[in-house]
Amino acid sequence: MRTSPRSPHAAARIALLAAIAASGASMADTPANAGMRFVDFSAQADDQHDLQAVTTLSLPVGEHAWVQASGGKSRSEQATGPRRPDILGLVVGAAGPAWQFTLGATQRADANRFRQADWASALDWRHQGDILGLDLTHRRSLASGTVDITGALGASTAVPAQARIAGTGVGLHGTLAATEHLGVYAAVARNHYTSSTQQAAATTGGPLASNPLLASALLGGASVVDRDEVALDRSALVGASWRWSRTALSAEYATGRVHDNGGTLRSVAVKAAVDVAPGWRVTPGVGRGTSDQGGQATFASLSVTYGW
Repeated sequence: MRTSPRSPHAAARIALLAAIAASGASMADTPANAGMRFVDFSAQADDQHDLQAVTTLSLPVGEHAWVQASGGKSRSEQATGPRRPDILGLVVGAAGPAWQFTLGATQRADANRFRQADWASALDWRHQGDILGLDLTHRRSLASGTVDITGALGASTAVPAQARIAGTGVGLHGTLAATEHLGVYAAVARNHYTSSTQQAAATTGGPLASNPLLASALLGGASVVDRDEVALDRSALVGASWRWSRTALSAEYATGRVHDNGGTLRSVAVKAAVDVAPGWRVTPGVGRGTSDQGGQATFASLSVTYGW
């Protein structure tokens, strides 16, 4: 089954799943949207109590198109306090014998504390199991919270602050079917963001000059689990997979540079996609991530998919 892009950081994982699907079915004998009727539950958690869970329903439209709707919840601890956004997503896609196009939107909202809107499109070309794709993205985020301001006498005062970020990105992703069983995949992305911050003076309540460090504190995530909420100026991912008759094992390395000198986010992960029964696929995974904001964390993931 194909999976549509959710973020620039997921591009290579999506290409991997597309390659797995392509190896098991002949595009000449099946509709272009074969395998797009499924429901999927995916969750990630780490040892810092960060959590994200998303459910996706995908339905085909005719023989060449499909639509997907998703909803879920994210939980993370930020420098300015806890974040609990709801997640809503919608993706439409179409495919032909040698191409695939998707367009999607994702909204994350935690009352007035955090709002993020992502638009993502991807155009893939396929040939004998190999895939080359172009990704275009756009993001707008707004985060509010309190920051500690140290006065002249050394006393610390919590004052309201707000950060905005907006920008577009472009990326490439690809999958190479090296052998009948071995596939390698990679993705790179470059984003051009602009950010602005505002904080209220503790004594007058008036605005102070924009402080780029606030954007990192208010908008930057601290874990691989909430990576889709992090503004990355550039990112890269590389991995490999080995396919048996009912199982695909993959290992990947990802890295990204956080906007406004927020440091680097890195991770390594291993996953196994197992077809446990007709229509059922279970994909557990484990990994290790590091970030300049959140330190090191071990994380686990689980995806359960049923297609019919």
